[in-house]
Amino acid sequence: MRPNLTKDISVESFKDFYWLKEELQSFCRENGISASGSKIEISSRIEIFLRTGEIKNLSENQK
Repeated sequence: MRPNLTKDISVESFKDFYWLKEELQSFCRENGISASGSKIEISSRIEIFLRTGEIKNLSENQK
């Protein structure tokens, strides 16, 4: 059974399941993360947030 996408989800669980882009964008908006860009970019930002608690914006991801 797929867990809910919340800030308490483990990185492993996040990576183990398929998420719709709309779900990822909704999570980002709820947690103050940029929701723009490709699904891969959004997933990367979420993974960083889940691992470190840090919010990376687009310019930081592109460096």
